This record gives sequence, structure tokens and C-alpha cells, in this order.
Amino acid sequence: MTFLFMLLQTNRLIIEHFKGSDISDWAKIEGDADVRRFVDGKVLSFEEAKKYVEMNIRHYQKNGYGRYVVRLKEKGNLVGMCGFLKENYGIDFGYRYSKVIWGKGLGFEAAKSVLNYGILELGLDKVVGLTAEKNLGSIRILEKLGFKFKEKFLFNNMKAFKFHYTRDS
Repeated sequence: MTFLFMLLQTNRLIIEHFKGSDISDWAKIEGDADVRRFVDGKVLSFEEAKKYVEMNIRHYQKNGYGRYVVRLKEKGNLVGMCGFLKENYGIDFGYRYSKVIWGKGLGFEAAKSVLNYGILELGLDKVVGLTAEKNLGSIRILEKLGFKFKEKFLFNNMKAFKFHYTRDS
């Protein structure tokens, strides 16, 4: 499958495909225990972060989408990721951000832009958002985007919530 390179810009952010040159900066974010607290509680090694970036690059090629890198427009530095992955339960909408941007509305800004891109440009009809029950910041983002709560379940040994967003939400 061929894919078009995606580039989104918001007032404060640039959102684009991961590149191999992002591995080192991504590894720093994934090496922060606070960032990973609600994922699985385990920090990633450099090699694991590298595999994550490479997996997303393959995902773009295979499916036409993946998780995208989020950069601050002002300095261009990588501050997180947001995007879609094809999973056994559907198309997962996920995001993870560096602590340096927490509480500034940038996570929502990125998520809104990427979700709109997925629905309007990629033609996705339904996406799923999973979050730990205690991850109030992530829950707020999903609800503000219009995701609807579907169920509680256990994910990575944590109590979690599943949300759905459909094109007609």
C-alpha cells in the first residue's frame, strides 16, 4: 500500500510521521516512568523505543496510518505521539506526551487535529480509545473529543475504560 506523507499543523504543534531520526528523542519520553505509568508501568529501553518507531513506520506503509510524532511548532522538538493503530479490537486511537507539555492543552490540541484527520481524510468510521481508569487527563481528552464510554475492563493488569468514537458522533 502506498501512503501520502501526513503533515498537520495547529497553532502550537506540528504533527507528522515518525522518522528514524526521532528514535533518540522518543526513547527519552518512553524512558520516563511517569509517562508510562498508565500504559503498563514499564519504561522502555532505547531498543524498545526504536522498535516502536520502526513498527509505526511499517504501519504507515501497510495501513496508510499509524501513530504520528507531535512536535512543538516553536522549536520543533518532539513532545509526544498521537494517532491510530490497527488492533484486534478495532482501530485504536492513542496518544502519549512528555511531561513538559502536560496541563497546557497541547494533548487535546494534537488529539483533535489527528482525530479530524482520521475521520475526514482517512475515512475512518469508528475508532476506539482505551485508558486506565485513573488516567484522568486521558479520560478528559477522550470525552472532550466526543468519545462515548462503552465498558470497563482489565488492560495490562489495570482497571481500564474503553471509549468509542464514530463518524456520526
